[in-house]
Amino acid sequence: MNKFKFFMIIEVIILVLLGVSLLRNPLFLIVVGVGLLLGFLSTRVGSYKAQMILKQIGIAFGVVALIIFVANGYTWIALLFPVILAIIFWKSSGINYTSVKGHNPFESDDNNFERRRIFDNQADNSVSRLSGNDVIDLATTTFQADGNDLTIRKASGNTKIIVPDDVAVVLDVTALSGVVKIFDEITQVNAEHVRYMTPDFGASEKRIKIMIHVGRGSVEVIKG
Repeated sequence: MNKFKFFMIIEVIILVLLGVSLLRNPLFLIVVGVGLLLGFLSTRVGSYKAQMILKQIGIAFGVVALIIFVANGYTWIALLFPVILAIIFWKSSGINYTSVKGHNPFESDDNNFERRRIFDNQADNSVSRLSGNDVIDLATTTFQADGNDLTIRKASGNTKIIVPDDVAVVLDVTALSGVVKIFDEITQVNAEHVRYMTPDFGASEKRIKIMIHVGRGSVEVIKG
């Protein structure tokens, strides 16, 4: 069952409970009935003044019915449930990237991490979202002759980058809160700015510049 179907089933159940609750409320039924009756009578009387009086009284009963409707607990549940669910799904979801050598998205073995592979289209080499954990695997990347670029921006979440042994990197990392660990050579906590470049970057056939901006979260770069 996908997320949308799950949401629809729960929302329908809540709405049914709301309807049952309102139908079991005598005051609500009386107010609605009297309001509808007054509205109907206002269309039958010939006097304009009588029509206006009946309409105003009918509107007053409608306002009372609306207050009863809003005061019902199931009404708030029905309204807040989609908002809460949307926030949860939004935070737990991200962009599905496919490998440059395949067409099927795949997930990381790391718990709560989404594995990503960047495209060989430089315009798409960016990850921007509010939060989430990501694994960037460079193993199957198509490297350009003049090098590649990758930009990662998010407010929170951990990031792991897997760099093959034959790939040279320049890293520019900004992480206001978290741990930055690069090839077991650099480890800093709450590092506002860390820059790293492999010694053979200029001469390497495979090289990539990676810029990471994370408000809260750890960044780990490993060989693999």
